[in-house]
Amino acid sequence: MPAPEKERLVTPQIKKLGILAGGGAMPAALIEACAKQGIEPFVIAFENQTDPQILSGIDHEWSRLGAVGHVLKALRANGIHDLVLIGSIRRPSLSELKPDLKAAAFFAKNGLKAMGDNDLLQALREFLEEEGFNIHGIQKFASEILCPDGPVTKHKPSKDDWIDIRRGVEVLTAMGPLDIGQAV
Repeated sequence: MPAPEKERLVTPQIKKLGILAGGGAMPAALIEACAKQGIEPFVIAFENQTDPQILSGIDHEWSRLGAVGHVLKALRANGIHDLVLIGSIRRPSLSELKPDLKAAAFFAKNGLKAMGDNDLLQALREFLEEEGFNIHGIQKFASEILCPDGPVTKHKPSKDDWIDIRRGVEVLTAMGPLDIGQAV
């Protein structure tokens, strides 16, 4: 459960943003959006996950995924109160993870209960909020890189396409609570 609002670190206007960066193009797009808005990014880059090229000229700290204590210390040492989690993360084996004491406590509390991605991300969000951080979605800083509503091509769905789309929504609605997959 998140810490009560009065106990959490809250900044009315975000001047510095912590970015827990996985792989792919999204972390770089967020860093660029921050620069355009005058927000200073501080990136936690994960070994064998984050593209090192996105870090040129950016204040950052490298960490392994299991070094949760190191990550928290780096965020606090750099005055971070607000965070975005962005980018793909290849799920490591437990032996690759090498959890530190903080990570071990996280897994002891939440269990490994064959967590799906959604359960794991929700537990991570709650953990970070309990640690006093404000977690934000990318849309707050870079909504322009998200897919807009409606068709994204010249072609609009046909009547038959809409039948398939509605069926897809039914399937997704049924699969969501089972934490099967994240995207279509």
